[in-house]
Amino acid sequence: MSTAIGRGLGILQLLSGLPEGMALKDLATRLDVVKSAAHRAVSELVELGYVRQDSETGKYILGLKLVSLGQRHLSTIPLVDLAQPFLDRLSATSGELSRLGIVDESTLVWVAKREVSKFVLRFDPDDGQEVKLSCSASGLAWLSTMTDERAVELVERQGYPALDEYTPSAPRTRTEYLALLHEARELGFGYVADLFELGVAAIAVPVVLAPGEEGVGVLNLCGPSARLDRESCVAMLPDLRQAAQELATVFRDDHVRESTLKRHRFGSADA
Repeated sequence: MSTAIGRGLGILQLLSGLPEGMALKDLATRLDVVKSAAHRAVSELVELGYVRQDSETGKYILGLKLVSLGQRHLSTIPLVDLAQPFLDRLSATSGELSRLGIVDESTLVWVAKREVSKFVLRFDPDDGQEVKLSCSASGLAWLSTMTDERAVELVERQGYPALDEYTPSAPRTRTEYLALLHEARELGFGYVADLFELGVAAIAVPVVLAPGEEGVGVLNLCGPSARLDRESCVAMLPDLRQAAQELATVFRDDHVRESTLKRHRFGSADA
């Protein structure tokens, strides 16, 4: 990270999803900067309220200010309300967790889900988090709407998993990833089992506004891999595709949605 802004954003990304926090030396290592530079950046984030330092361990932990800003922004996105009936229907017919991811710049971000055990659509800890493009059904579904070159560019910008991340089957090279991408493009959907997490499987399809365009989001069904084998997921595919097509129609026709698409760069050759 060569700039103060880059280091600050890098720290926020590193601390996301780490409730125990991270030590200064580890932040410096992951950012590939000297400890003094990392200390200056994280100290400013502490001063601004985005990060706090644990008084006992000395580790830096993501503060609630950033979470609050993200939730406030998500709550203003009309598509969350527009998507609720589609997610409700998918969970009701499949009996599985349904989720919606939207394009944000060069990645996908979870914005909403429907749990079978819940009666309302709600935000949860996954919301606002980036989808890991290289080893998720949603990443495969979205990137399958692009060329190999564009897909690999986005995957490698985000990075392949480290050896201690995800499962041993997760792709960690361009060749391994392209094999999965080509299969997803040929099938028209993304499917993974025991790839992102042991015991978990998912199937996803892209939300596309017009034939030949890059996807603007994804619809995903997720559950235990012991229950969601490929055959079971393929049986859910018609409902998933129908929901994606109907959701795309809503996005195209609603004037409120149009302003949201522009704000989130939907409809562009992006994310």
